[in-house]
Amino acid sequence: MSITPFSIPQITSPFKATITLPGSKSIALRQLALAALADSESIIRGVPPCDDSDAMLSCLQTLGVTVNAHEDVIIVHGPMDFGDNEVELDARMSGASMRLLIALAALRRGITRIDGHPALRARTNAPLLDTLAQHGCEIDSENGYLPLTIRGPFTPPPSFVIEGSLSSQYITALLIIASQSASSELQEINISGSLVSKPYIDITLNEMAKRGLDARWTSDQSLEVKRATVAGGSYAIEGDATAASYFSALATLHQGEVTLANLGADTVQGDYAFCDIMADLGATVSKGQSTTIRGPDQLRGLGELDLTKMPDAALTLIAMSPLLPSPTTIVGLGSLHHKECDRLECPAAELRSIGVKVDTADECITITPKAPADMQPHTLNTYHDHRMAMAFSLIGSKSNILSVDDKAVVNKTYPNFWNDYASLLS
Repeated sequence: MSITPFSIPQITSPFKATITLPGSKSIALRQLALAALADSESIIRGVPPCDDSDAMLSCLQTLGVTVNAHEDVIIVHGPMDFGDNEVELDARMSGASMRLLIALAALRRGITRIDGHPALRARTNAPLLDTLAQHGCEIDSENGYLPLTIRGPFTPPPSFVIEGSLSSQYITALLIIASQSASSELQEINISGSLVSKPYIDITLNEMAKRGLDARWTSDQSLEVKRATVAGGSYAIEGDATAASYFSALATLHQGEVTLANLGADTVQGDYAFCDIMADLGATVSKGQSTTIRGPDQLRGLGELDLTKMPDAALTLIAMSPLLPSPTTIVGLGSLHHKECDRLECPAAELRSIGVKVDTADECITITPKAPADMQPHTLNTYHDHRMAMAFSLIGSKSNILSVDDKAVVNKTYPNFWNDYASLLS
């Protein structure tokens, strides 16, 4: 079935809007994985209704977890089944779910088969699988890719090493199960290589603490987790900081004002710092229980900046950069090659298609400004990546030249995105 491209409506005047963001996918998936290990009921509010959440919930049910979904509340009854039966899990297109499910599967005595969408099959899990295989698990995988099978249990020594230069999700997956897999009172996880996306590990530690788990940094490259029971209870998922980046940028570009109703200054999500980049561009940012961004009368340039700690928000800034008054260089982007698509080279190719001058290297990109009136009409190839569509809405908002090849691609994490975008139109 062919899909009709969707033309992104141009925003022609300043706006004032309040946006209730979808719940943080990163937080929700961590809480759902922890709920599968809890020995009592977990009541979780604010789980985003999206493909990634659906994939995770479906897989947890296959693992023997009872899930009852209500309008804004999901009740999860753990623990999962650690037995000898063979199960098959479909992670669909959810990379974060895939890594968490691999870790949960490593606790089982039976065979777990995991597969997903062809786009997910292109994302390696080698460092995580290598670590599991070194410490008790039987793994069958072609070079770390899906489809794969795992038979546990994972029996790590008191201290082990995991490579951290490709994705923080490998470390998060091991942290989530560490309180259950630890062979002694304390489990030490040492990270080799140059660690990427540390703020996402901080999110993991924060969510574990809510469950009564003692997990902490002991050095820049080492973590420690105490063996303990995972608690049930009631938990709320705050707004997604990466989703917030699109509306922060739109307000900044259009002299608009947006209030992010369910994202405030007490968040530990690393992408919340994107608001500070908007302040560097001249926006006024007010932080409290909610966050308000007011766009400036005149944009400033950014020059060069390092987004190692904000990889998911980096794509937003890449798409925004042609609209800034001076060239922008973004460094620290090595991990973008291993996302849903290559989020360095794919957006670069799309920008070149509309006439923007772009230079890339392995971990950086330099983008030269281009007046929207001089951009070439183009249908954006999203590469099945939800964030490509949402990030490039910024360019569509300043011109009438951009369509996306699949409007529904945003359903992966933000099904209501285009409705929220439409609320900004005069």
